Amino acid sequence: PGFVLALSWLNSITAGHTKKVVTNAAFLSASCIGNAVGPFMWKAQYKPRNHIPWAVIGVCYVVCPILLLTIRAVLARENRLRDAKPIEDEEEDYVIERITEDGNRVEVKVDKELLDMTDRQNRDFRYVL
Repeated sequence: PGFVLALSWLNSITAGHTKKVVTNAAFLSASCIGNAVGPFMWKAQYKPRNHIPWAVIGVCYVVCPILLLTIRAVLARENRLRDAKPIEDEEEDYVIERITEDGNRVEVKVDKELLDMTDRQNRDFRYVL
């Protein structure tokens, strides 16, 4: 369940298509590498009680929740900072440039949500905690 929760939380706290794809790829790659390397800890020299591998697993089970709680605290702080920002009364116009069928360049107004901005660029984005 921890893996599935971490994967879904990662999607919720990341904005922008490219950034989501890169963070998912990094998370899944690190997870796969960890799962591939893990069995090599169980060596004959650690038998019969396997204290070293169990200690490494125990440390990982303690460190992971601490890291997740630290990330949550940092994101909560960022949400508070974004909420404290004064609200601007005037709406900003977001414009993109498109090329029409006859080859002319035309500026088109779009909603902010359609600009594919990352969570750092979009100051209106709030992290899901």
